[in-house]
Amino acid sequence: MHRLRAVLAVTIVVAPAVLAAASFDCTKASTSVETMICNDKALSSLDDDLAKAYESAVLLSDHPGEIKRRQREWLRNVRERCTNETCLKAAYENRLAELATAKQVTWKTFRDPALGIEFSYPSNRTVRIGCRGSKSCISIIGEPMPSSDYLIAFEVFDGDLDAVAVERAVFEKKNDGWSARGRSAQHAVAALSGRGWQGLKSVVDCGISDRAGFHAGAGECMWVVLSNGKRSVVADTQGIVGIDQASMRSIETLLFLEGTPAAPK
Repeated sequence: MHRLRAVLAVTIVVAPAVLAAASFDCTKASTSVETMICNDKALSSLDDDLAKAYESAVLLSDHPGEIKRRQREWLRNVRERCTNETCLKAAYENRLAELATAKQVTWKTFRDPALGIEFSYPSNRTVRIGCRGSKSCISIIGEPMPSSDYLIAFEVFDGDLDAVAVERAVFEKKNDGWSARGRSAQHAVAALSGRGWQGLKSVVDCGISDRAGFHAGAGECMWVVLSNGKRSVVADTQGIVGIDQASMRSIETLLFLEGTPAAPK
């Protein structure tokens, strides 16, 4: 089975006997355009490239609704009117060029000397101080954010990586390395490094919690712990949104400030 992201934000699974197209299930191709894309490796590759470019443009735009509107118009008025592979190839290449020039968000810097951290975040998101009942927790919010209190949250703790990862997050250290506890399984852990810190990252299956309580439906939660050896930051998502390029950039740009007092209780 082959899993690919969709142009219209859906995930598909395609039988290996059928060429994969990123924006729809080739086993259910119902138009001549869909059939051409599924049967042509180059067109299928362009479809996948467009899926990624569209997803990135929506994520990093101050006006994602406009990007989505133009994509729907392109699908209806350009792509679906093609009658041959040459037309489709040109349509995809032109749309990719348009998305490449789409105006993106600017990046801002959040800096809190009291908490002792600094990081970047996109201008279409907002930083809030205080979350999960903690004064040392900072949340990043934005759209879309269905059934979620935040896209990603950062909480500051005193302590080194090993201690905080085990005591404040989902990580477990064993003789053969690190693993992460999910709702129903153990998950692999990746090492991270940045400006003066080392870290751990894992995406685990999880229950979904928000202001209304705990929901039995499973989601995917990202957990990250970063540490400079004395202080650590635990970052997490709530299972529905937040695992994206913008969140990872905020994580990767995190900086521990020098001469910071102990984390607030």
